[in-house]
Amino acid sequence: MRRSVFFCAVCLCATALMAGGKITPLNVKTGLWESTSTTTMNGALGVPPELLAQMTPEQKARYEAAMKHMANGAPRARTYKNCLTEKQLKEDPFKDKEQTGDMKCHETVIRSTGSDIEVRESCSEGTSSGEAHMTFHASSPEHVNGTGEITATMGGRTMHSTIKIDSKWQGATCPAGTH
Repeated sequence: MRRSVFFCAVCLCATALMAGGKITPLNVKTGLWESTSTTTMNGALGVPPELLAQMTPEQKARYEAAMKHMANGAPRARTYKNCLTEKQLKEDPFKDKEQTGDMKCHETVIRSTGSDIEVRESCSEGTSSGEAHMTFHASSPEHVNGTGEITATMGGRTMHSTIKIDSKWQGATCPAGTH
């Protein structure tokens, strides 16, 4: 589901949630951060009937093979770099999130301090839905760990994912092209 991809990408930016001034941003440094996310997925998402009707047999087979490969329960690690700005620490990163179709999402910040933040998100569109629960802990201004659980249902099938994120501050400046 598109939302589970979003949670993987959110990494350090999610640690800076600001919603209506009620959230305390994490006490972390701005600049270049390197993050490693390890995701484990079990189950597979189905294809909504309206989309399935438009797919060729070859497309259906490719989709099923991709889902089977992705959701085999084996951990997948990905390392990437993000640039965290002062502005991001003061704004809600969900506000610019791309909304497509009739997808409706609701975010709730459960707990927020200078060292910890816990967030829940629920999304739904037609018969598809997703739930995510994420927690982040800043052990220092240069190190953040996060964990999350995501459940998504689409096309009558459900996928469960867990994610672990380890982010480390790399420096005060960001190379050109780093987002």
